[in-house]
Amino acid sequence: MPTLPSLLTPAHTAYQTALRRPQHTQAQILHTILRSNQHSQFGQQHNFAQIHSPEDYAQRVPIQSYESLAPLIARHAHGERNLLTSSPIIQFEETGGSTAGAKLIPYTAPLLTAFQHGIHAWFADLIAQRPHAFSGCLYFIISPAARSRSHTASGIPIGTGNDLNYLGSALAQRIAPQILHQPQLAQAQSPADWQIRTATLLAQSPSLSLISAWSPTLLLNIVHTLHQQQDTILRHIPDAHRRRTLAQALAPAIPRTQQIWTQLDTISCWDSHTAAAPAAQLRQLFPHAHLQGKGLLATEGITTLPFSGCLLPALTSHYYEFADEHGQIRPLHQLQHGNRYRLILTTQGGLYRYDIQDWLLAQASPYAHVPSLHFIGRSSLTSDLVGEKLTEAFAAQAIRQALAPVSGCLLLQGTSTPTPHYILWHEPTFTPSENALAALNTALCANPQYHYAQQIGQLGNLTAHPHPQLLAYASQHARSRVLGTQKIPLLLPPIAKAA
Repeated sequence: MPTLPSLLTPAHTAYQTALRRPQHTQAQILHTILRSNQHSQFGQQHNFAQIHSPEDYAQRVPIQSYESLAPLIARHAHGERNLLTSSPIIQFEETGGSTAGAKLIPYTAPLLTAFQHGIHAWFADLIAQRPHAFSGCLYFIISPAARSRSHTASGIPIGTGNDLNYLGSALAQRIAPQILHQPQLAQAQSPADWQIRTATLLAQSPSLSLISAWSPTLLLNIVHTLHQQQDTILRHIPDAHRRRTLAQALAPAIPRTQQIWTQLDTISCWDSHTAAAPAAQLRQLFPHAHLQGKGLLATEGITTLPFSGCLLPALTSHYYEFADEHGQIRPLHQLQHGNRYRLILTTQGGLYRYDIQDWLLAQASPYAHVPSLHFIGRSSLTSDLVGEKLTEAFAAQAIRQALAPVSGCLLLQGTSTPTPHYILWHEPTFTPSENALAALNTALCANPQYHYAQQIGQLGNLTAHPHPQLLAYASQHARSRVLGTQKIPLLLPPIAKAA
């Protein structure tokens, strides 16, 4: 069987070449996407066959929103083919951020390959920077662990069913013996059950060397479960010596994680924006491990990857454009350090000039014409504590559905204190009942990421609190926004953590 570095070398070499020739690489990616899909309905409508440059593409194809693509995505979900993409739709993935709460994102084989190009380049650099990261057992969370797989009306799967598909067959086969996995995790009946099973799985693994997850809050919760439920968990550890080691390490008020996982080298998770505070807690809890901030890897596509100590664009994966704060569209190689840009994404899954609503800050990197890109927030009125991406339109719909008719002002706001959850602010003259609050939480659970985050304990229960000057409070938030509007927002930005 080939070694791990040898499997990753082609992607690593291609990425290093792309860093030297970003403009050429991006033009080639766009050319391949357009030629492959020129006979699709969307490709014919926008005359892909006559597009010969990025400039042609920008002129012929308008910037797209999810709403503009949703009718064709819905037809794909019902089994129609050759609409957005000529490649067959092999699965859909769900993400939040729409008025309906859930968006279906089409996946094709070329799209999965594009993900693999970025992931392989990241892994290759990680091995070069942290040689021991892949020396022991590996724990990955890619898609929602507690989600059951479903299908569209035409039978197309929603969800990959196997996270290793993101890695490619050869790499997956090579590292499969190292990956910690229990099929029973997917059958967990409750958030508490899932966390206990997961904590038990990790506790049984002294040779754990790499943890890769999305949210640092999730990992904090797993360690908290291990600490609080240690009596239950230790009964499921068959090795007596391991049980004694765990009991000693879990005895203090703060678990001694270095004693539990002596070989743990790297933790990969979000560490910016609303994840900065829990990531700092995670660093304190795991002082012996390197915490590497994740790149910007969304359901729709991969945008950045950790490489050479920076977050660099995934040049060999998709085609990227950037709208500056004045709405001017700029290619990657023209970004100015210190400026903010909104990401426009073109993928192999049928998303063309797709406004993903992410704002990035361009900063200097060691590579000419390739900036380091840092996520700084989402445009429009969106709240995102742990990946749930609630939009104001969706929140307004949920409030109307659960609480109408209501006179007076109701506002929704996320907070990370003491743990991530949402607050329904209301005027002192109105207090929602427990049933009404439960109904609102149920309505918010139409967003799959919100529902999943509550299932596994990342998001706490929705709470309600009166505010004596609610409109004034909301107005202060509106004036403080750079990317939002100046109207009174129904969905407020998350409460900033006190310094």
